Amino acid sequence: MRDSVVLSRSRVVLVLATVLALLTVFDVVLHVAIDQVEPLRISGNVVVLVAALAVLVVPLARRPWVPAAAGTISLVLNLVFIVLDGIGPLGAVLVAVSTALCAAIAILLARQVR
Repeated sequence: MRDSVVLSRSRVVLVLATVLALLTVFDVVLHVAIDQVEPLRISGNVVVLVAALAVLVVPLARRPWVPAAAGTISLVLNLVFIVLDGIGPLGAVLVAVSTALCAAIAILLARQVR
């Protein structure tokens, strides 16, 4: 029973990391498409994308601190952007969802038995 729970958590982590990577790519492509290239927001997206891809591809990167650090760095960069320039509703939703996904992945990785 315990092995199946660990296996299903691993699958959920991989699915969430995939969703996070796709969401991040969507956000960057959207910025470029509407000609609103915002370096702070895109830098945050790049950090999250690298972490999501690392979790997907590199088994040693499946540690709770990887998505936690990426989510924190991204959130700080986005908060600086918000203070300086403000943000629209879609941007706020994208920041909130990506931060929540990073947190969820970190929690699931922390709960896995090593």
